[in-house]
Amino acid sequence: MKKALQVYCATLIILLFSFPIAAIADDRVNFIDMEHDIYRAPWQSYQKLIALQSAAQSYDELTYLWWLLRKAQAENLIYFYDDFNRTVEQANALVTGKTPLAIQAHLSLFQGLIHSRQGNYSLSQSALAKGLIQAKEAKLSGLYIFTKQELAYTKTLTEIFDASLEDIQEAYVEAFALKDQFLIASINETYGAIYGYLNDYKKSIEYYQRALEAYQNLEYPAHIAEALYGLASTYRYWKKYDLAIEYFDKYQQQIDYTPNANISFFAAYGIGMTLAERGDCLDAIAVIDKALALKGAIDYNAELYKRKASCLIALELLEEAESALFNAANIFANIPELIGTSWQLEVIKISSELAYARGQYGIGYGMLEQYYQKYTALLLKNSSQRLLKVRASMEIERKRIAQNLAEKRSQVEMLELEKRENSRILQIYFNIFIICVVLIVLIVITVQYRTNKKMHLISINDPLSGLFNRRYIFDYLQTAVLGSHPDKMTLSVILIDIDDFKKINDNYGHPMGDDVIRQIAEVGRDIFRQDDIFGRIGGEEFLCILPRTNISEATKIAQRFLALTNDSKMVAGHQETITVSIGIAALSEQCQDVKQLYINADQALYQAKNLGKNQVNVF
Repeated sequence: MKKALQVYCATLIILLFSFPIAAIADDRVNFIDMEHDIYRAPWQSYQKLIALQSAAQSYDELTYLWWLLRKAQAENLIYFYDDFNRTVEQANALVTGKTPLAIQAHLSLFQGLIHSRQGNYSLSQSALAKGLIQAKEAKLSGLYIFTKQELAYTKTLTEIFDASLEDIQEAYVEAFALKDQFLIASINETYGAIYGYLNDYKKSIEYYQRALEAYQNLEYPAHIAEALYGLASTYRYWKKYDLAIEYFDKYQQQIDYTPNANISFFAAYGIGMTLAERGDCLDAIAVIDKALALKGAIDYNAELYKRKASCLIALELLEEAESALFNAANIFANIPELIGTSWQLEVIKISSELAYARGQYGIGYGMLEQYYQKYTALLLKNSSQRLLKVRASMEIERKRIAQNLAEKRSQVEMLELEKRENSRILQIYFNIFIICVVLIVLIVITVQYRTNKKMHLISINDPLSGLFNRRYIFDYLQTAVLGSHPDKMTLSVILIDIDDFKKINDNYGHPMGDDVIRQIAEVGRDIFRQDDIFGRIGGEEFLCILPRTNISEATKIAQRFLALTNDSKMVAGHQETITVSIGIAALSEQCQDVKQLYINADQALYQAKNLGKNQVNVF
């Protein structure tokens, strides 16, 4: 219910020819070579197999059986359930006591999957258990592991969680030993389903994501679809409805590889259930009816009828709700293995809600009390304490395996111990030598880096103001104007000169003049932007380059500079105000070189001086 039963269909025959079997005698067709093609392109491979149907009639019986198994594999991957059932039945009819165990084990697996889809979980477990014995006797490790994890999942459907966890743990350990990426991925997918049942949604998502990544690496479209469906279902149970719908939509897109329209049942099922649980009842009922009209799994239909009944009760359509609830109860009555599970008990809970909606409070209360009694007993049966014991045993098993591996490694290490002992001291000395060399190199590099950094700063900075020096300013301007700068035609410069600076030096001394230069630099740091290049180009003269700035913007900036200078008391202990004159120029069609740009700015500055100083003038 919580994981699409059709997960069986996508994964059931991946191992069909990954086990040692006799090569097909007929050289005309080699079905073993079709394995990868079937997984990557199941529909196209199915068409090729159907094209061989006439020729298959002339095959020897063993080759014909393998053709039937390949055909069944493709039918499952494209969700042709009825065809799959008929193909498996046809193959079973050909089995004799002389039929290789490899074929018998696969057919037992297929039969178990068929029973599961029909809701016959006891028969499914019996068939899968038979397949385990056959695979083990035939020494088909991969098939044995795959069948075991399918058996674990089937037990989960009837809420036998402790046994399913034990089985899946054994399958995981064996798959890990084989280093089979597909087996590990399919087991991770089953883990995702089991933890979803146990309401550990975070861990469920984690396992489904691992499976999805592996399937994507293998490029198996059917398995990718199943992992997406598992993620969508888990998000739904987690009540993260937006994520659930998102992943159901991804699933719907992924199943485009098969022409079977009925497979859209599962997407409609998931979206309909999600909308109903989110409370969007009108939309939910429309989607649920669409799903019920398709040929879907019978126990899935029971879930749809329950959600439909809940929505109809919310919409006060009580007669229709009773009909939907009856359909759900009837389905569960025909699947004895689900009687007493949380899914079947929910019918009682919804029935109590229906009774309350009709004003039958006594009946409703009695049903609700009955539900909680049975549900509490179920929780006790599947108590966390027992599951913790199972999980603990799983951890012990993993530690045991790790211990065995450690012992084997220890044996190998003992054989190499003498060799390692002889080379150990030499290795230590060598490491010390390498460390010393590395330290020396690091020290040299650090000192050189700091020296270079210091020299670089000295080469571009003016020591008095801390601003860029004349050489750096004009080199930058040259690059900005002549280089491939995308904004070189929108560049302005501001030329600043301190008014009557000689008088300051004469009246207050050169140290005071130096202090004024430093304070003018501070004003520039406050006014100019981070991308502007501001420097001292000589004496009391400063130049600022303003990239991506036109004359109008540069004038506003210069006026702010002028205003802040006038507001500052730069001669400590005196009332005298320091002023500056500013000239502005910009690149234009008439001015496209550094020399002319500076001349224009200097002429603008000269005009500012002649007009009375303490002002901004634009060329």
